Amino acid sequence: MFSALISLLLRLVLAVATAILVLGLMALALATLLGVGLWSLIRGRKPAVDLSGFARARAFRAGQGFGPGPARRTPPADVVDIEARVVGEGAEAGGRPALPPQSP
Repeated sequence: MFSALISLLLRLVLAVATAILVLGLMALALATLLGVGLWSLIRGRKPAVDLSGFARARAFRAGQGFGPGPARRTPPADVVDIEARVVGEGAEAGGRPALPPQSP
């Protein structure tokens, strides 16, 4: 009887503490949201909200993984090659003279 009463009181205290914690976190989130909204209004800019994590999670749940795999890779776009040029025999990159050949 006594242990059941203590167990009930402990559960009640933990339930109240959990409710207070959740409500406190929600109030903190709301205050942060309002603060960021007011700050963006004062600065005259739209708040930057990055929701790309939700899109990645949705794609992951849909079975696409974290990106295109080897079998699902898109074909490469047009490749632009660089134009090669010949550097003089006595100069390296940067315009410094080449080191003399070393004999073994």
